[in-house]
Formats: sequence, C-alpha cells, structure tokens
Amino acid sequence: MADQKSVVPVKLETAPEAGRDPLMTMIEIAKDKELSDSDKSALISYSQQRFTNRRRMAYVALYSLIASLGFLLIAAFIDGFRTCPTGQTCEGILKSIENSQTLIIWIEGFLTAIVAAYYGVSAWRPAS
Repeated sequence: MADQKSVVPVKLETAPEAGRDPLMTMIEIAKDKELSDSDKSALISYSQQRFTNRRRMAYVALYSLIASLGFLLIAAFIDGFRTCPTGQTCEGILKSIENSQTLIIWIEGFLTAIVAAYYGVSAWRPAS
C-alpha cells in the first residue's frame, strides 16, 4: 500500500452532490476498492466534521437569539423600575436600542434564517 497514491481530496462537490445524504456518501466511501484505509478514514472524518460545523453554527445562532431576547427582557425590566428626577426626561435602554432598530432587525433575521435552514433541512433529511 505504500506505492498507492493518495486521492484525498477526491473532488470538489457540486450543488447536486453536496445535497446528498451523508450516510450514503460514507457508505460509498467505505465500499470503494480504490481507496486506501487511511484515505477512507480521512474522507469519512471530513464528512462527519462538515455536518458538525453546520450544527455548531446553528446552535451558536440559536444561543445568540436567546441571549438577545434575554437582554431585551432585562432592559425592559430595568427601564420599568427606573425613576427619573422630576423635570428631566429619562432615556432608558430600550430608547437607545430603538435608535438602531433596523440593524437589530437585520441581524436577528439573519440568525433566524440560519437556525430555520438548519432545522428545516434536518427535519427534511434526518441523516444530516
């Protein structure tokens, strides 16, 4: 096996191939007679790591959404108990957040799209 040339990376994935079931891809790699054992283990490890990174990205986005919701709830709670000296206007945390409302909406929408896409694909194709 020392004279066998390594084939890693095998090829770049095109759009139809990237959407294939990862379990079937791993089975095809394991059945391939031309690949050495080290190449098979490297390709299977790569395939598993690829989906781990997608899952991690979705969880980070979900935790970010939960943290931002928690921050807004705490800010509303603090603003509710804030007292201003008479004759002065009180600018609370939520008023400051209102100034950057459009940016926050775009960020929250982007994070929601990441989470929805991951969980949608996972429900549609449980192997991923």
